[in-house]
Amino acid sequence: MAQKKDSATEALLLVPFFANMHPDEAEGLAQRLVMRRFNAGQIIFHHGDPGGLLYIIVKGKVKIAHSTPEGQEAFLAILGAGDFFGELALLDDSPRSATAEALAPTDTLTLHREDFIRYIRHNPDFSLHVLQTMAHHIRRLNNQISDIFFLDLPGRLARTLLQLAEQHGGSADGGMVIELSLTQTDLAEMTGATRVSVNKALGRFRRAKWIKIQGRRFTIIDQEALVNLIQISGGSVY
Repeated sequence: MAQKKDSATEALLLVPFFANMHPDEAEGLAQRLVMRRFNAGQIIFHHGDPGGLLYIIVKGKVKIAHSTPEGQEAFLAILGAGDFFGELALLDDSPRSATAEALAPTDTLTLHREDFIRYIRHNPDFSLHVLQTMAHHIRRLNNQISDIFFLDLPGRLARTLLQLAEQHGGSADGGMVIELSLTQTDLAEMTGATRVSVNKALGRFRRAKWIKIQGRRFTIIDQEALVNLIQISGGSVY
């Protein structure tokens, strides 16, 4: 039982909202977490559904996307173990602004908005940390919008790979491996391109020895080259 509590506390502290919490406070809030499991292909929530829960991924893979009534889809992110989503619902209790789908069998820990609000009311200083976290979130979204208008596909792909390495990267011989199972279709959706176009761009990156691909594992070998490519395309790295 103690090990289960420790695991939940560790998962909670991975979320930027709670990263600076005192361990004793985190343990108390972690007791409110509820495990929810999803099968591959299962929709966790739809765009427009009622909010109210924060999800922390323990294992698995989740796609976040925004769909229009006409069936068009804007890909927002692929998330893996240690990531979280649904945090906006903790703040305003509005309907979901995107759709979340499990791409693999996925285990999550969830926190209800009422428990989050109760904690803020008893810890006013915590509100400032939440605002700082949301400011960082907004800056990242602004960068994504900028990419659409100012970066060509190779620049967008380079930015996406660097961001995935920052979020999910681990050191490997001769580079940084993205610890997330990715398909070319995943990368195409993340960059707003076709799979064929992404395949060609990846081929260019691989021939230049900027990246290495083994199955669904991507390793960045020459980070500086990718950064330079983004800058040449007219974008900023972060």
